[in-house]
Amino acid sequence: MKTDTEPISETASTIVAPATGRTGRPALVTTREPESVRRRGPGLAMKFFGAAALLVVLTLGTAIAIAAWRANQVAEKSIREALSKVPAVLAVSQRDIETQLKSTVHSIADEPGTKELLARVGVDGPEAMAGTIHEWTSTKAVLLKAKAVFLFDRTGALLARSDKGVGEDQGRPFGSVRWVADPIQSWNDASATIREGKIISTVASSAVVSGDRAGNEGHFDGVLAAAIPFDDARARVLRGLMGGQVGILANTARRGEAPHPELSAGTDGLQGPALVQALFASGPALDTLFVNGKEIGPIDATIEGDRRLIAAVPIKSAAGETLGAFVVSRSRDEETAAFREIRTTLLAIGLASLLLAIPISLLLGRRIARPLEQLAAGAVAIRDGQLDVPLPEGGSDEVGALARAFRAMVGELKEKAQLEEMVAEMQRRPGDVTRRTSTGSVSPDPTHVPGQGPVLGQLFSNRYEVLSTLGKGGMGAVYRALDRELDEEVALKVLTPEAFEEGTLAVQTLKQEIRLARKITHPNVVRTHDLGESEGTRFLTMEYVPGTTLREVVDRKGSLALAPGLQIAKQLCRGLAAVHEAGIIHRDIKPHNIMVLPNGVVKLMDFGIARVADSDEVVTPGGQTVGTPYYMSPEQARGENLDVRSDLYSVGVVLYEIFTGVRPIEGKTSLDVMRGHVTVEPQRPTLLRPD
Repeated sequence: MKTDTEPISETASTIVAPATGRTGRPALVTTREPESVRRRGPGLAMKFFGAAALLVVLTLGTAIAIAAWRANQVAEKSIREALSKVPAVLAVSQRDIETQLKSTVHSIADEPGTKELLARVGVDGPEAMAGTIHEWTSTKAVLLKAKAVFLFDRTGALLARSDKGVGEDQGRPFGSVRWVADPIQSWNDASATIREGKIISTVASSAVVSGDRAGNEGHFDGVLAAAIPFDDARARVLRGLMGGQVGILANTARRGEAPHPELSAGTDGLQGPALVQALFASGPALDTLFVNGKEIGPIDATIEGDRRLIAAVPIKSAAGETLGAFVVSRSRDEETAAFREIRTTLLAIGLASLLLAIPISLLLGRRIARPLEQLAAGAVAIRDGQLDVPLPEGGSDEVGALARAFRAMVGELKEKAQLEEMVAEMQRRPGDVTRRTSTGSVSPDPTHVPGQGPVLGQLFSNRYEVLSTLGKGGMGAVYRALDRELDEEVALKVLTPEAFEEGTLAVQTLKQEIRLARKITHPNVVRTHDLGESEGTRFLTMEYVPGTTLREVVDRKGSLALAPGLQIAKQLCRGLAAVHEAGIIHRDIKPHNIMVLPNGVVKLMDFGIARVADSDEVVTPGGQTVGTPYYMSPEQARGENLDVRSDLYSVGVVLYEIFTGVRPIEGKTSLDVMRGHVTVEPQRPTLLRPD
C-alpha cells in the first residue's frame, strides 16, 4: 500500500506511452463494376408485381379448387343425410294430417245439423233427400277443402258424395271397407289412404251418434267421411319439409300386373314423365318399391340432364296394398348453386384483384425498392469513402431495420472519421528515426553499454533495429523497433536492470503479462508476441500500434467532442469485453493503456497486473494495492478480491474524463484519491457538460 506522502502516480507495473507514428488513413481502393456486366433484368418493383400476381392466381385457383371439391363433398353428404330421413319425416307428416282430418270430421259429425240431416233421411228416405244430402256434402267439401265428403247410413251404404252427381252411386255398399266399418262397429274415428284412378288421398271417418256417445246410450245414425288428396299443393308443403323436389306416384296397374306408376302430383321440378322414366331406368327400383313395398334410395338418377339423388317411400292402403309412392329428389346442381355463385364471384373478384394488383403492386414495389435503392447507392458511396449520403427513414419493418442498421454503421464510420481527423491533427512525437530501407548491417553504437537496454538506431539482440522511444516508466521503457527477421515493426518492452534486484517480481510480472495477453485475439486489444533476454536484459515484444495514447489525446485536446469520444468508448468496451470473455481481469484500465491509431482504431494494452478471474493469484507483493489510484474501483482501493465489475468502474472513470476533461476523483496524495473512490460522490457529468 502506498503511503499518504507519496506523490500521485498514474503508473502501475509499467508505463507504455506510444507516440504517434506514421499517420493518415489507408487509401480506399474501389473496383467499379463495368457498365456492360451490370445486372440486366426486371427490377424489384416488377418482381414484386409478378410475385403478387402469381400469388393471387395461385391462391385463388387453389382456393376455388379446394372449395369446389369440399362443396361437392359436403353437398353429397348433406343430400344423402337428408334423404335418409325422408321416411321418418313422411310418417310424421302423414300422421299429423290424419290426426287433424279426423278431428275436423269428428267435430262436423257431432254437429246437431249433421245428426238432424241423417234423422230426416231415416224418416223420409234417401231418394227423397238426395238433393239435400248432396248439397250438404258439397258445402262441407268446400269448407274442408276436401276432394270428397262422404255420408253413409247405419249399414255403410253410400247416401251421397260431393264429387259425384245427385243420387250417383247412392246405395253402394261400403260396410266392408275398414275406414267405414270401424266407425260402424266401434263408433271410433278411423283413417286410411285410398286411391281412385291416379289420385291418392287421405281419408278420415267418424260415427254420427245421437244422444250420449260416451255413455253408450246414444243412437247410431251413420258415418261421415272426408278425403284430402295428395295434390300439388300438398307436394309443395312436403317440399318445405324435405328440402327437395317432391313427386307422388300412383300405381295404376291392376292386381297381378307389372307396376305402372303414373305421376299424380308434384312440385315444379318433378312435373311430367321424366321422374317415371328415371325410375324405370334404375332397374329393380320399381319392383322394390311397388311389388315388395320397401323404401329405395338414395339412388342416382338423371332427370332431364340433371344428376340427382332420389329416395322413395311406398304409400300403402289399410290392407297393406301399395297404392303409390312418395318420391323426394334433390339435385346436386341445386345444392351447389350457391357455391357456384360464390365461385363466379370469386373469379370476378380475383380478376378485379389481379387488375388492381398491377398498379398497386408496382407502386408498392417501387415504394419498397426505393429505400433499398437508396441503401444500395449509399453502400456504393460509403465504399468510395463518402459518408454524407442520404439514407431512407427507418420504419418498423425489415427495410426499416436495414435502414437503421445502415444509419448506425454510417454513424460509426463518421465517428471513426472524426476520431481519425483528431488524431491526424496531433503532431508527430519528436525523436522518431526513419525506418531504414537498407538491408545492410547496423554498426554497434559506441555509447551502448551491455546490460543497459537498447540504443536508438542500433541493433538490439541481433534482431531488433531500434527506431524510437515510445515511453519510459519505473520498471523500464518501450521502444519502436524493426524485427529484421520478420521485416515488421514491433513494440519492444524492456525492464531496467534495477527491476531485477533481489525481491522484485519483474520477471514474474512479464511472464504473467504475456501469458494472459496471448489468450486474447481482438481488433481492440494489442497482441503480445514473445518474451526474451539479451545480455542480461529482459524484454518482450508486442504488436506495434502507430498511434498515441488516450492520455496524450486528453492532455492535448481536453474534453473530446461527442462523436470521437463515443467511438473511443465503443471500441474500448468491445476490447474489454473480449478480455473478460477470456476470463481475465485487466485491473489497470486508464488512458495511458489505451492506444488511439491514426486510422481510428482503439486498442487496449498492458496486462502487467492482470489476473485470471475467480483466481486468488497475486502478482504483487502481499498486501500491496496495485493499479492507478485515479482509476481504481472502491474494492480495488480496499485491496479486496476483484471481478469484471472493477474494470467497468475504471472504464466509467476514463469515459468521465474524456467527455468532461477532468477526473471524477481528485486528491493531494494517492491515499486521498483511493479514499475518495470509496466515500466521495462525483459531480454529475451533465453539470460539467450539458450536451
